[in-house]
Amino acid sequence: MSKLLSGRAQTYRPGFLARLFASGKWKLTLDPRLSGRIRLRQDGDIELACLDIVSISASKALLWHSVEIRSRGRTDGLSGLTGEAAAQLVADLHAFINSHLFGLIGAETGRLHDVDARLRTITEGSRQYLAQADLGRAIASVPGDAAAALAHPLLNSQLMPAKLKASLPPSFTFLTDPGVRQAYNEAFVAAELEKFEPFFDDLDGRSLSDQQREACIRLEDNNLLVASAGSGKSATMVGKVAYVLEKQLYRPEEILLLAFNKSAADELKTRIARQLQVEEGELACRVTTFHALGRGIIEEVEGRPPQLANWVEHPAGETKVIEEIIQALVESDPEFARMWSDLLVVHPKADIPVEVFDTETDYNRYASDRLRKGSATIGSLAG
Repeated sequence: MSKLLSGRAQTYRPGFLARLFASGKWKLTLDPRLSGRIRLRQDGDIELACLDIVSISASKALLWHSVEIRSRGRTDGLSGLTGEAAAQLVADLHAFINSHLFGLIGAETGRLHDVDARLRTITEGSRQYLAQADLGRAIASVPGDAAAALAHPLLNSQLMPAKLKASLPPSFTFLTDPGVRQAYNEAFVAAELEKFEPFFDDLDGRSLSDQQREACIRLEDNNLLVASAGSGKSATMVGKVAYVLEKQLYRPEEILLLAFNKSAADELKTRIARQLQVEEGELACRVTTFHALGRGIIEEVEGRPPQLANWVEHPAGETKVIEEIIQALVESDPEFARMWSDLLVVHPKADIPVEVFDTETDYNRYASDRLRKGSATIGSLAG
């Protein structure tokens, strides 16, 4: 089956027994002469463009394996295959698609110098961290099939012919070898930590830790920070905003910061304004809560704010609803009632120490809720 790249068409179909079932009545043809299209006969004849296919995967069903081909706008499932046949089909589909992508790239290498120029504006002189999205934007800025091929989610540089790889501009190693981007970013972070040491030594009235500094410098598409309460997440957010503005990588109005509650958002806004030496009312960065952002988007799209439950705006509304849910479960579910009683008996004095909270205001609100009406409650942030 892997001989399809030799120029001959290759046909795939399920085994004889599988063809007795409706789901097994399909036939797929990989033909290099079809100009980047895959022919599939299944409830009619269709042709899938290689550039439109975004993922290919194999999975095991009850009796057979199946291959799923996801394209823009449709999904096709090919069942009735043995495990070996499914794996071979997936491999051949990847090879066929990549062969087409390499052909598009090789036919328009001249245009790729524009991509190279955009990548060099980022990396020359170690100007900034190189995120995966930066590569995507550099490619998307250039029209033509070659750029579309380079941005294709199934492009596998390991399958790229050596001659084609050698003809690409030097910066294309960032695209064809993930290790090159990683090595560049590691060297960049080390250099930035040294260069911006005085900047991070006195930021928002404190000196950031090494981990906080690295979190500010790494501008990957997504960064997950795992940190406990009171460990300095807000200070890191302030530092990251200050860092990207100091580097002039973004404009203030391009930055959005989200917090879970209004008090945290207000404090964050105050600290960022103080660090940037501007009045809070003049701060161009948007600082808000997740709920306010979502509500604003809905109102902008729908022309009116969303209709909330009648207890949402009441100060004690959420607590009352939770208490009603607990009471209903206690009365209807003996197992829940037993666990709830055990919890109240075993942990009647459960408490969260003051040093865990980001601010004294948060702790005071927690302590007030916990001792509401003089009765001890389970130690959660909002009572």
